[in-house]
Amino acid sequence: MLNLSLIEKRYGSHIVFSNVSIEFVEGNLYILQGVNGSGKSTLLKLISGIIYKSGGNMNLGNQISFLPDKFSMPKLLKVNSYLKILFKDNINIKEELSLFQIPNKRIGDLSKGNLQKLGILESLAFDADIYLFDEPLDGLDDYAKHLFKERIKDKLNQNKIVILSLHNKTFFNDLKPIAIDMKEGRIYEKKKRV
Repeated sequence: MLNLSLIEKRYGSHIVFSNVSIEFVEGNLYILQGVNGSGKSTLLKLISGIIYKSGGNMNLGNQISFLPDKFSMPKLLKVNSYLKILFKDNINIKEELSLFQIPNKRIGDLSKGNLQKLGILESLAFDADIYLFDEPLDGLDDYAKHLFKERIKDKLNQNKIVILSLHNKTFFNDLKPIAIDMKEGRIYEKKKRV
């Protein structure tokens, strides 16, 4: 379980959000919704520990895997070598690259979609308690989107917490997500779809 209690985040005099309290429970998918600038990415970065809160309490004792909307990888390394460095023999790299349809070439030469798939593959391969994704569907074709959804379903079946920031709100409806609207520095949780 992940609890946020009266969380505040501000940059100087600009308050991104204040008095945010919410509980994220294992085995559930949460989707952050809101216009650009509503604090979705900031909340994910705060949960991941990349940035610090300005106030409030949060338990961060869990293993977290986070794929931000913008990320970088070593451009000169080939995909296969990069994954071997990260995971050694913990995953079947050849099988995963084939399944995700990612070519084994230099990371700097990958298309936007293949780079996004590599980021997703990397994030999901870690054994974490909480998985965070900021706009993960950007650049993905239909096959990759459905593969990603199946992997998310697997994580939920393993009783993991998954939190996504999305513009496409309906793609995960069959997984009965809990929608969290972010607006004017506050969050509003909607009940799970049935």
